[in-house]
Amino acid sequence: MLIEQAAGNTAAVRKAIARVQQVCRHYDISPEPLTEQTIDLVLSERPAHVHTAGRPRP
Repeated sequence: MLIEQAAGNTAAVRKAIARVQQVCRHYDISPEPLTEQTIDLVLSERPAHVHTAGRPRP
């Protein structure tokens, strides 16, 4: 999602989000907090920091 957002590919971002939501509904699960934060970030279209495990913070 973040890569597609950085590339300006809004359609791919929305498709990826829809797929995550579809899988979560199918298995009756909730997305991980980091996934929810990422979705919120890309939908808000404003810069914000999302920390990912194992990756250094900028």
